[in-house]
Amino acid sequence: MAADRIPQTEQARIEWARDHVTLWSGQGIATSIGLAAGQVASLNAAVTLAETRRAAQVAANTAKLAATEAKNVAIDSMDEQIGAAVATIDAFALASGNPDVYSTAGIPAPKAASPRQAPPQPELETPENLSGGIIRLAFKVVTGGGAQYLIQRRDTPLEGGPGDWFTIASVAQKTYDDQAVPFGLREVAYRVRAALSNGTASGWSESATFSFGTAGSQGGPLANKQVA
Repeated sequence: MAADRIPQTEQARIEWARDHVTLWSGQGIATSIGLAAGQVASLNAAVTLAETRRAAQVAANTAKLAATEAKNVAIDSMDEQIGAAVATIDAFALASGNPDVYSTAGIPAPKAASPRQAPPQPELETPENLSGGIIRLAFKVVTGGGAQYLIQRRDTPLEGGPGDWFTIASVAQKTYDDQAVPFGLREVAYRVRAALSNGTASGWSESATFSFGTAGSQGGPLANKQVA
């Protein structure tokens, strides 16, 4: 069958065949194009059968889709009512304080919720010195959502050793701009930990340090407002 002369899709090919067998069945057409009358009649019967079977298949597919949709609607309704029934049984068992409710209902009691594990230790990136004396922090950690991040800083003056760690912020995002870096520090170090609402928390991250060199820090825009 010549692909460039006859359509390739089933429906288009059937329609093409119907159009042409109708043409060739016209008075005197068959013999004028080299076809025998019996050949055209046989083709006409074949086209009719193909049309019938194709229509039956389309109808069957349509019925199958409708049946599938009806089945899905029925199962969704069943699932919704099962869920409501189980929720009612749970509420009754809780209110009555009777654990035998579940054995009577033929369903297992609900499992106690597993405690949420403590989040992993965050990984601090190298602090970035922005304009105006601001130090930007960024860190990576996967907590599963709903975490707060406690950030601490340790200052080292131009003369002397590092001080104690103290908290500067508690944030929900994984970046923080420290605008309260004091004047005249040789370096600042940061660390962060993740805390969940259930009270579990990660360990402190490895500290990340930014050095200002011998010139010292210029101080952030909130430096004078910082509470020691």
